[in-house]
Amino acid sequence: MTSDDSNRPHTAESLPPDATAREVAEAHYGALFADNRALWVQTLDARSRQMADRRGAMPEHWWTSGRRYATQFGVTYHFERQDIVEDDYCKLFFVRRHPDGSQRGRPLPIHLVLEDDGWRVRTPSY
Repeated sequence: MTSDDSNRPHTAESLPPDATAREVAEAHYGALFADNRALWVQTLDARSRQMADRRGAMPEHWWTSGRRYATQFGVTYHFERQDIVEDDYCKLFFVRRHPDGSQRGRPLPIHLVLEDDGWRVRTPSY
């Protein structure tokens, strides 16, 4: 979710091949809020996509944790800042917001890597 469009989750069915790291991260968090697991999996790096349907694997834990914040608390994620930007790696920070707009906890990092198919999430935080 972007700060410009904070009330509407990302609803695209696929990531554009030229999506920026920030756009991929926003799609990742937006897909959680929209309960769009297919899009959410597309945002993951290749290794995590391979494990996405394995019971007990990290992607399952990430999805469950992220969905819990979305469903139990109505939390949405909003871009705050870039921390590290390299040719093939990016670390961004997002803040969680309650439905009333108040911040929940500290800003969270999300780590992305550039793969053959574009920017993908290596390690999210919820």
